[in-house]
Amino acid sequence: MRDFHHRLLLFLYLFLLSLYQASIASSLSTAPKAAHHRCRDDQRSAFAQLQENLKFPVSSSKAELWDLKTDCCSWEGVACNDDGLATRLDLSSAYDEYGDSISLKKPNLGMLFQNLSFLEELNLDYVNISAQGSNWCEVISHVLPNLRVLSLSGSGISGPLCSSLSKLHFLTRLDLHSNSELSSIPPSFLANSFNLETLDLSYCGLNGSFPNNIFLLPKLQYIDLSENLLLSGHFPEFSLNSSIQYLSLKNTNFSGNIPLSISNLKSLNYLDLSRCKFYGVIPPSLANLTQLETLDLSFNSFSGSIPPFQRDGVANLSSLSLEHNQLNGILYSSLFTLPSLQNLDLSSNQLSGQLDEFSDASSSLLIIELSNNNLSGSIPRSIFNLPSLIELNLQYNKFSGPLKLGDFKNQRGLVFLALSGVPVESDNSSLAYVQLATLYLPSCNLTEFPDFLKTQNSLTELDLSNNRIQGYVPSWIWKTTLTTLYLSRNPVDFPKIPPFVKVNHSTPTYNEDGVSSFPMTLKNLGMSSCNITGSFPEFIKNQETLLYLDLSDNKLGGQIPKWIWNMSLTYLNLSCNNFDFLDQFSNPISLPYSDTLITLDLHANQLPGSFPKAICNCSQLSLLDMSHNHLRSQIPDCLGKVPTLTVLNLQGNNFDSISSYAIASNLLSVKISDNKVEGKLPRSLANCSKLEVLDLGGNMIRDTFPLWLEKLPALKILVLQANKFYGPIGNRGTATTWPMLHVMDLSSNEFTGNLLKEFVQSLGGCS
Repeated sequence: MRDFHHRLLLFLYLFLLSLYQASIASSLSTAPKAAHHRCRDDQRSAFAQLQENLKFPVSSSKAELWDLKTDCCSWEGVACNDDGLATRLDLSSAYDEYGDSISLKKPNLGMLFQNLSFLEELNLDYVNISAQGSNWCEVISHVLPNLRVLSLSGSGISGPLCSSLSKLHFLTRLDLHSNSELSSIPPSFLANSFNLETLDLSYCGLNGSFPNNIFLLPKLQYIDLSENLLLSGHFPEFSLNSSIQYLSLKNTNFSGNIPLSISNLKSLNYLDLSRCKFYGVIPPSLANLTQLETLDLSFNSFSGSIPPFQRDGVANLSSLSLEHNQLNGILYSSLFTLPSLQNLDLSSNQLSGQLDEFSDASSSLLIIELSNNNLSGSIPRSIFNLPSLIELNLQYNKFSGPLKLGDFKNQRGLVFLALSGVPVESDNSSLAYVQLATLYLPSCNLTEFPDFLKTQNSLTELDLSNNRIQGYVPSWIWKTTLTTLYLSRNPVDFPKIPPFVKVNHSTPTYNEDGVSSFPMTLKNLGMSSCNITGSFPEFIKNQETLLYLDLSDNKLGGQIPKWIWNMSLTYLNLSCNNFDFLDQFSNPISLPYSDTLITLDLHANQLPGSFPKAICNCSQLSLLDMSHNHLRSQIPDCLGKVPTLTVLNLQGNNFDSISSYAIASNLLSVKISDNKVEGKLPRSLANCSKLEVLDLGGNMIRDTFPLWLEKLPALKILVLQANKFYGPIGNRGTATTWPMLHVMDLSSNEFTGNLLKEFVQSLGGCS
């Protein structure tokens, strides 16, 4: 009987198995034979036409993007629905092996996309469609009504933006960033885009006013309008149901107050309003946005006190940047205890009072920037117990000392330390286990070079200016890693044998002290007021990477060496010395690095002769100060050919005339007082529409009152005193006006007649 049951069960099992296999076979036989070939002919034709219009870079080895013999729904960047209609086209990854993107030969978006009207996602990031012109906006809105995602970043499109985009009712993402010619935005832009979640219009060259109702779109989560310098706007009152998580207006012209209703942005985790024109009090409600991670309100005009940020209010806040505002009041120590805070920057405000000690310090704090405030008292010992600190800047406050550098010995991750105005004590063991990259100790009452610098082998920036350090600069200061060294206002001296020699290999060379030395890579060297005497320091000759050099207010004399002009300097200050020879500039020769120099200050020397015309070959020169020398003859016309020149100071010389072409049109300040200039004012001054300061006092200029200078709307200071100007000052009924003028000196001339009431009233800045 048992065997019978076993046989019966086996029979049933085999019977059911055969039924299952038959069912599988039947379903396979009735399945569509071409399920993997879903591409419709009209879609394939549209893509073929698009590919025919694609232009690959010369560097590309590609001839086509897709194989037209295969199913278009399987192509890279293409997706279809079940009916074989394309719903996605993404060409953003169509780069060649050199990273160059493709472009459209003759972009006619209406023709190319007319058979792709079911597209829901169109991504042409960095595909150049600039030849389409500004009507791309209307065309896409008309032919692709089902779009949910439109991404055209870096595609060379131009503006203005159109209101037609509001017709894309399904749109959730609009990304147009890095198109620098989009210009203006219509008031009705995206008015009905109630499904919009992401809007990126950063780096688009936008101007005009931004429609603030866009901030109120109910599903909007991400909005980036940053780096549109001419785009203005203000915040609305935010609604309770706002979904905004990310909001950046960085470097725009937005202004006004932050409304108290900012507290309605419960989901906000990133807010960047830096470099705008906001003002007023920072709403305390910001301290209650529990999801906030990054808050940057720097470079505005906010006033009042810092909101009361507490551990339980903004537990996720990792970066707080409020620098360069007008914030005042005391700094509460609770800021240092926020559990997630890594970056705290409150520099360049008006904070005052003492910093209290704090417990429960944030173990995550990496950066503390408190420079340029009015903080006083002792530096809290609690700061020395922040275990992760890598950057501390307390410069330009009123902290008292003394401070022992050894207090930082346990913060082994510290790489940036900046103190000033605090008496500093150091010893051989100070910071022995810390390797700094940047150390600023100006005005710290140091009397000698700190010995611990011998062990700082990663130092790139060192500022010991304005101390009382005397004696020879030791060899071990000249680190091979050093790029910036400021020793100004210390009575130091240099050994006759240079502290290092130029070598072209990695083998060390030993100097007279037995200290090894490698070629340095100095970029910035400041040695103003160091009591350096004699001729130009020869060791500077080896600094081939030097960009900034300040040797002002020393006792250097003789010739400015010719090799200084072979360096790629951008800033050179040799003022307040006794240099009396500039022969290498006597002819209009071309200087090797004339395209790098931006600032040249040679004032208060003994330089004789005519103006050195070779200076005019410095095509990037912005500031030129050669005042209080012994230069003579004519101020040459070549100066007018330096398009970048904004500040020109030639006062206190012996010039006797000004070429009519000597005035560069971009000048902001011209000072030619206390010379011997004769003749009339050069009418080319009227072309300097940006001019703010014009000082021609103490010459022998003979001319009538320069009514034609009314073309200078930015003029703030006009000095014509002690010349030979004559005749009436202005004419009755004249429209002469300088709306910004604050100072006018017309004394010691030969003017006649009455000073007209109408003329005085026309001076806007003086009223």
